[in-house]
Amino acid sequence: MAVTLKKLVDPARWRHVLERTMENRRRRSLDETLDTAWAERGPVSLEDGPATVIVDAMWYNPNHFLRLRLFLESLATKQRFRILGILLSRSARRERRALERLGVREFIYLEEDEEFQTDGFLKAADALLATAQNHSDFLSLDLPHGLPAYVVYDTALRIARDPQPALDNPVWRQSLAETLRNLAIYERELTDRCVSEVALSHPWKAEWGTLVWLALEQTIPVYHLTGYVEAMRIRRFRSRADFFSPVEHLSATAFDTLPAGIREELVRIGESQLERRTAGGSNDINARHAFRPSARIDERSRAREVLAGENGRPVITVYGHVWYDFPHTFSMSNFTDFRDWMELTLRHVATLDDVTWLIKPHPTEGWYDGFRLAELMRAPPAHVRLLPPEVDNKTVLNASDCIVTVHGTVGLEAAAFGLPVLLADNSYFSDWDFAHLATDRTDY
Repeated sequence: MAVTLKKLVDPARWRHVLERTMENRRRRSLDETLDTAWAERGPVSLEDGPATVIVDAMWYNPNHFLRLRLFLESLATKQRFRILGILLSRSARRERRALERLGVREFIYLEEDEEFQTDGFLKAADALLATAQNHSDFLSLDLPHGLPAYVVYDTALRIARDPQPALDNPVWRQSLAETLRNLAIYERELTDRCVSEVALSHPWKAEWGTLVWLALEQTIPVYHLTGYVEAMRIRRFRSRADFFSPVEHLSATAFDTLPAGIREELVRIGESQLERRTAGGSNDINARHAFRPSARIDERSRAREVLAGENGRPVITVYGHVWYDFPHTFSMSNFTDFRDWMELTLRHVATLDDVTWLIKPHPTEGWYDGFRLAELMRAPPAHVRLLPPEVDNKTVLNASDCIVTVHGTVGLEAAAFGLPVLLADNSYFSDWDFAHLATDRTDY
């Protein structure tokens, strides 16, 4: 009760609510302006054909519809096709209107399908849940078509906004039933139609991940249309191997095969982008919250004094993650989720008092609401300190001798800064060999 009251009267929380409200109002106004422009432009120029291209509007973002229009316009220059739009329900009028502006005339509604309803899969969900005694067991569930259970796991975390809901939480049963429903609906559509391409706004959460998985089973190419590092990206999934590493990135092996001049130019670009990010010039939401030049302490001794105190001990910073932001994106295998990782970490650092441990919440932890790192650190020992989420990341790096993360971008930033990095599990830069990658829990 005390924690709840504290949250209710927290000025930062109400400031955040006000900022979100004003931002949402501004976006709605801009959405209407953009929709008017799309209406005037007219639908994508295409000719109906035997093939079907499946697209979605299960997440409303004008940028997605811009990317989708560009994709469909390009595809229409090469082939004839019809478009099938996926929506969650008939009440998603704004989303449906956005797809209709593109020329979509046929829709399916996952939550209101006439043949497959969620209730029809609850018994099957119960049977699966009965075999899971713990969260690790859940991740080993045998799902239809071999769908990785972490697709359901991470979806449940996202819905509950909890890093590890108890297994008797209704979210697990509901998420399992909905995932089984999605598989049935998509299996029907892929069987009844001649689907040539699938183009989606997300590849992870169960509404999307189930379609990606089934399409790749039939060797249907899947395109993830997104924005990443302030640029439009289109990631083509050719096989299920791509499913396990859905974020597009350059591998160390591929980099080594490039001509020397191109490698040198990429290094130059990378250095300039890191400098821009550190200087607060990035438009990425995570970078904007992580780097705050106005509150920066550049002097190392002063940064250590403010953050760690003057004790002469080495300083190691453990960087947290957004708890329910798809922990298995890079095939996490050493831990069940971020909470499992952080709890193990805190147990061990409590016994290692020859080091000052700084535990840093993710800079956008408060942006998404829900669970906070502070809830795991009620009374830490004197050599373990919880940093405020808003502390400037460069200040933290200035004060640190080493950093620990699972797959955070700070791993890149710290290594570029000259600090040793420990990765608790797989990341998109694991193969670059500039960080220590834990092979299992014991190794970590």
